[in-house]
Amino acid sequence: MNEKHKRKLRRVLGVYAVSAFAVLAILAALFAGHLRDFRAATRYSYELSFEQTAAAVDALSGTLEKCRYATGELCHSLASEAYAEACAAKSALSTLPFSTVEMEQTKGFLGTVGDFVHGLCTRSGEFSDDERADIRSLSDTAAAYGALVQEMRSALGRGELRMDSRERQVQNVLPEDGTRLLSADFQDAEQNFPVCAELKTCSSAESTAAEQYVDPAPARAAAAKLLGVSEELLRDEYGYADGSAAFSRGTVSVRADADRALSLNDSRLVSESRVSDKRAAEKAREFLSAAGYERMKETSRRKSGNVMYFSFVGMLGDALCRDCRAEVGVALDNCAVCSFRAPESMPKGELTWPLDEAAAQAALPSSLTPLGSRKVVFKGMPCYEFDCADGERQVTITVDAQYGRELAVEVEHTA
Repeated sequence: MNEKHKRKLRRVLGVYAVSAFAVLAILAALFAGHLRDFRAATRYSYELSFEQTAAAVDALSGTLEKCRYATGELCHSLASEAYAEACAAKSALSTLPFSTVEMEQTKGFLGTVGDFVHGLCTRSGEFSDDERADIRSLSDTAAAYGALVQEMRSALGRGELRMDSRERQVQNVLPEDGTRLLSADFQDAEQNFPVCAELKTCSSAESTAAEQYVDPAPARAAAAKLLGVSEELLRDEYGYADGSAAFSRGTVSVRADADRALSLNDSRLVSESRVSDKRAAEKAREFLSAAGYERMKETSRRKSGNVMYFSFVGMLGDALCRDCRAEVGVALDNCAVCSFRAPESMPKGELTWPLDEAAAQAALPSSLTPLGSRKVVFKGMPCYEFDCADGERQVTITVDAQYGRELAVEVEHTA
């Protein structure tokens, strides 16, 4: 190759090199912009989750404070409210990008509160003296811990605290830069977690006899079956007062008792949506069937981010069991189940509907005309559920099928 050809080749290679460099620079700039946007969106999402967690803990603390002074039917009402808020706090907590290390005592305390107030919800009447003492203890602990969370919430709002993550899949999204980090504050809060006095209702002779050592092996087997993995791959997390236990594998945590899996949560980041709603619905039904809940009917669905949530109720013959609700969340990037809440109980036996639909309809206000109806089981009783319209309001009324009384009314604005 002569000198002229060599010079020409060098010029061509130089042009190619400059072009390649320019293209790579443009791509790098574009990817940097996308990563910047993704970091901002992810941080905003997790900060919103923390806001919801702080609000739920604050609401739970306030309701427990009210329970100290409740009498009569208000006892049952506030216990139900506290249970809902404990569930909301646990749900919000599961969406934060933190591991068990930062959350162990918090999760355990919320589980204890949830189990305690759930027991109060299952009956009516006044709180006993021991129950009131336990309420005071839980209220004091919730208030003290709530103060720590509210301080973190304020620091985050002032910019003194930064959302971060120690989870590997989002470390590059929320990088550490030497500032005060939320995960570190949570770990400090765990180390300084307020001490809760021993619950009297869990230490009485009757409770002690009922709460003897519970072998976690059956619960572990139920959790492993739900995940489709070997029991040895599960890590022990924490136990509940009702004998159920939580286990984890990777980013997935499962709570189970000796009979079945009760809930599932996956804390991984679902970053995109590639799966159709139809395929996600099929996955949810397949999951329920594999978990042993075959007589279930989908009643609603909602999309949150890149996760589709499906709500189901159990069936007793051709009647919907409103007390038997389950929810399945399916990630739309890989069609994996990322959340699950099992029904508290499955319908059994047989029920009869003494009144026919026309007789039950007589209990409706004269201003409403039913547009549709269905048989339902509500609070264990055979009922009819009527759909009515009143201008911009969608009114659903539940009437018992034995005495023809209204049991519940739900109003939804359609406009």
